[in-house]
Amino acid sequence: MSNTNELTVDVRGSLCPKPVIETKKVSDANPDAVITTIVDNEVSRDNVEKFGKSRGYGVAIRQDGKDFYLTMTPNDNPVSDGSCEPMSFGNRVILMTKDYLGEGSEELGRNLMKTFWVCMVEADVKPSKIYFINSSVKMVTNDSVHLENIKKLADAGVEIAACGICLDYFGVKEELGVGSITNMYAITDSILGENVVKL
Repeated sequence: MSNTNELTVDVRGSLCPKPVIETKKVSDANPDAVITTIVDNEVSRDNVEKFGKSRGYGVAIRQDGKDFYLTMTPNDNPVSDGSCEPMSFGNRVILMTKDYLGEGSEELGRNLMKTFWVCMVEADVKPSKIYFINSSVKMVTNDSVHLENIKKLADAGVEIAACGICLDYFGVKEELGVGSITNMYAITDSILGENVVKL
């Protein structure tokens, strides 16, 4: 039986990473479908094209005014076989050191951090552990804007742990909303033997 399933993802008016994330959701749920994603800016066009090619799709792009139509046709796609794929964990440990991303503008860094957690939830490969030290422990408290996404990572099997001394310093130990409380010895012992990414 031939598959003529064709789906459209209209993400005009959205900025990255949303067009890629929405396309990925449809691709994951419908690995054999022909997917047309509609975007209205070149950055989203380029990123959706890269995503499609990384998944083994043939990608055709058509422009109509300011809109781009990216039609992704499955080739011999090794990523999906139509079944639910098990969660894949990398060998990396992420060490979060502050509650914003990068250097320079903290306001920009906090906005980037929101996008970071959204992308982390949607990523095909997850880190095995995420440790939170210094001001980053604020991100795992009950009033954190990041809590929902970090909980999704914990539910997926990512180990989440926050430094107890740091929680005490900021007076938020009783507000821990996800994960466990750990200590610097355990964190140091882990990161010395693992492939660590510091953020």
